[in-house]
Amino acid sequence: MASDEGLVQYIAEQMEAAGNIRYRKMMGDYCLYCDDKVIGLVCDDQLFLKNTSSAQKNLMEFPIGCAYEGAKPSYIIENIDDRDFLAEVVRQIAEDLPLPKKKKIGNCNQKNL
Repeated sequence: MASDEGLVQYIAEQMEAAGNIRYRKMMGDYCLYCDDKVIGLVCDDQLFLKNTSSAQKNLMEFPIGCAYEGAKPSYIIENIDDRDFLAEVVRQIAEDLPLPKKKKIGNCNQKNL
């Protein structure tokens, strides 16, 4: 079941105090970013946040599950209405994560065209 984009937009707005929040549709569900770092997913209208050291401290009472078959276990956040809590947790998760590596752009050799 695909996730509702309106719900994803609401979740992104709830965590906007954490940093630059954006989302991207991926096969019917959504990947969430904070400052260009993947911090979680919205799959089947459920919010999953990455399992980092900060998440383990702040989310220990939350259930853990997989967003899809083969995914790494993540914290399932059911109460998405607590804006301050959500923004703080997302900010800390983003701080735990490294910056994404720059993708190499292919070098097209004009002579071989």
